[in-house]
Amino acid sequence: SVGTFYIKYYVGREDLIGTFTAIYMISLAVGAASTPLLTRWMDKRRLLMVLMTLVALLSLLFYFVPKDALWAVYVLQAAIGLCLGPKSPLVFSMYADTADYSEWRHGRRATAMVFSAAAFAQKLGGAFAGAMIGWMLASMGYVANQTQSAESEMGIVILNTLIPALFALLAVWVVRFYSLDEQQVLSINDELRARKSTIPVGA
Repeated sequence: SVGTFYIKYYVGREDLIGTFTAIYMISLAVGAASTPLLTRWMDKRRLLMVLMTLVALLSLLFYFVPKDALWAVYVLQAAIGLCLGPKSPLVFSMYADTADYSEWRHGRRATAMVFSAAAFAQKLGGAFAGAMIGWMLASMGYVANQTQSAESEMGIVILNTLIPALFALLAVWVVRFYSLDEQQVLSINDELRARKSTIPVGA
């Protein structure tokens, strides 16, 4: 969301918003499509931590990019998109794994509860992100469709670089507590299949 503000007010090239957004969306799609290949080399938990660490580093680097270095702006935006692309497939796959774990441990399937809780958290996070953008821009004197003050420009830069870096690092810290590794997930799935195979037909 802040990328539009960054290009329009900080870089001063409103005409580039379309290509800037398109490059990001394409890189997200390519990143998402590469998820099956990446998970062949690394388990989901570790891969997610590596990707979010890269997002944090790239976002931090973005902070130091001059507004006239358009090639760097585009390259970094594309790189961040590639790293964020696999995030959704990985996270939703991990949600499914936790539903399997819940069934394995408690004997009840709670898929709907797991995914509804995840969807609620995502919507809450999206609402919080939108509110944070408004609060921060307002506190730094942002005025729509006007030349921005130095403070307002700095707020836009921080929202586009340092704040995402901070949340990416927070994500890495949170994922550290996710204890299901690939071997355990495979073992759980095997045991669940074995349990179901012993249930009489029609029971």
